[in-house]
Amino acid sequence: MQDATLKRMRRAIVLIALLACVLPAGALSFPTPTATLTRFEVSSISLRDVTFLFELTVKNPYPVPLSFSGMNLAFKVEGAQVFTAQSQGGFSVPGNGTKANTFNVTLAYDAVIKVVKDYASKDLLDTVIDGTLVIPLPRLPGVPGTYSFSYSLQKKIPAIKPKVSVLDFSVKPPTRDQVKNALVKKGSSVDAGKALGALQNVLQGKKPATAVIDPADMDVPVSVSFTIALANEARAELSFPKLGYELVVNGDRLVTGESTSITREAGRSLITVVSTFSSRSLSKNVRALFSSRKGDFRLRGTASVKLPDEISTAPLPLAFDEAGSFSMK
Repeated sequence: MQDATLKRMRRAIVLIALLACVLPAGALSFPTPTATLTRFEVSSISLRDVTFLFELTVKNPYPVPLSFSGMNLAFKVEGAQVFTAQSQGGFSVPGNGTKANTFNVTLAYDAVIKVVKDYASKDLLDTVIDGTLVIPLPRLPGVPGTYSFSYSLQKKIPAIKPKVSVLDFSVKPPTRDQVKNALVKKGSSVDAGKALGALQNVLQGKKPATAVIDPADMDVPVSVSFTIALANEARAELSFPKLGYELVVNGDRLVTGESTSITREAGRSLITVVSTFSSRSLSKNVRALFSSRKGDFRLRGTASVKLPDEISTAPLPLAFDEAGSFSMK
């Protein structure tokens, strides 16, 4: 099958070359490829960047494949040059065929903030993307070496300058019965009251007078509550009905879950989290939080956010991964 295809391709190339030699100039018109941007949209955002999706469809009129490295893209926001991306979304199109390729390019907000004046006063940002595509053509008589395409795309993006904090962090120990049940399951003869006292000492940042049992050796639920404050120091509004979260404390994962308890206040979203973690999670790093009453956090979040139609008519996925420090309530 491959040998037959190669023979047909060779015959077509020879025929084109012969025609170019015997026909007068201008009598033979060579077909040209087409390259169309069939999709262009904002596909996702985070608190630190925005991702654009491009779909490029190329039609190849020649009997041989066309391969190219991709598009060169120049991004301007509010008229200021932000960055360029080279050779994005390259692929190969089979002979006499049509093929589409989808690729993403991410624009970092840090780069935008550096060049846009009065950034914090803006809600939507005018973004222009100028693109060029150069496709090398088959080496045939009368056919140019390359064929070029130019594009100019426009889209608005939200102005985001985030500030994420963890507030009102507090814990509540399990009940005596919960501790007793955990000890029975473990097959331990330790007194439930003394074991609970040891756990309470850890949560209060105290060292127990005597080593009764390591709370991490039990599996009892510790209640935790805190508020995630998500503020935007620019003017774009980020609102969502629910937030998936993962909280890491001093490098160790503590709780994951989803909260629908969200309120808007003074330009920020306040997400209330009420959850539990196992006493087995009381690692050395987590215990340091309770002994010093403060610690470092890393907070990962996911949500679906509806932005103005100029950005997207459909809700967009929002993801973030923020870090900082916090104190206990």
